Amino acid sequence: MRLLLASPLLFLSAACAAASCEHRADRSFEVDRSGVQSLAVRLGSTDLELRGVPGLQRIEVRATACASSADALERLQVSQRRDGDRVEVTAERSGTTSITLFGSTYAYIDLEIRVPGDLRVEVDTGSGDVDARNLDAFSYKAGSGDLELRDVSGNVVVEVGSGDVEAENVGTFVLTATGSGDIEVDRVKGAVQVGRVGSGDVTFTKVGGSVDIERVGSGDVVLRDVEGNVRIGSIGSGDVTVNGVRGDLTVQSKGSGDISHRDVGGRIDVPAKR
Repeated sequence: MRLLLASPLLFLSAACAAASCEHRADRSFEVDRSGVQSLAVRLGSTDLELRGVPGLQRIEVRATACASSADALERLQVSQRRDGDRVEVTAERSGTTSITLFGSTYAYIDLEIRVPGDLRVEVDTGSGDVDARNLDAFSYKAGSGDLELRDVSGNVVVEVGSGDVEAENVGTFVLTATGSGDIEVDRVKGAVQVGRVGSGDVTFTKVGGSVDIERVGSGDVVLRDVEGNVRIGSIGSGDVTVNGVRGDLTVQSKGSGDISHRDVGGRIDVPAKR
């Protein structure tokens, strides 16, 4: 997120200041694709628009730094480093943003990256938001940043804290852990694996394979239209709703959370209500 604002009046002040971009610098560069198999992007609080382009033979980084002062502009940098077949791009934004009623200071980076369509990409972000589309394989780790993901032909791996995730049309989906963020995934061609669900809500719709969930905390889980089996290791206080499973439904243990299910084609093995 670019700015943390205290009131609508401050929002208007900051928006006007950011739109003027008093101090600007181009931080763009390109990396030849030759020998590169994967890209890692480190964001911090910078937002990213990421696109895969079939046939592209380079990594295109388009970055514009904007700040209210020359000193703040110098602290906005986008760097690259190569290690074997892996390229790492880092957007660095040191310092903080403060806003007053009589003026504002601001510093941010507009960042867009275009990559070859078959390149593996991983993103590590703090509070920056990511919009990613048309990729081969994608890995994402975030604190409070949000993710919007579309059209990934291969595997997706996600770990989030309080950030929200919306994903659509992916190959397989692995959610290693989520805290208070909400996860909504539509159209997974293969299997879904989930490690730990915290207090956020998790929804999977139209899954072509099986769904395996290790642990559900206080968040609610909704599963719709699953072609394979559904297995849940344990449920705490969160509720689980299953609607449409061609295979088996298995829940190994549960706490105070409720389980509701319908249209299960295979065997049903869930703990009895207390």
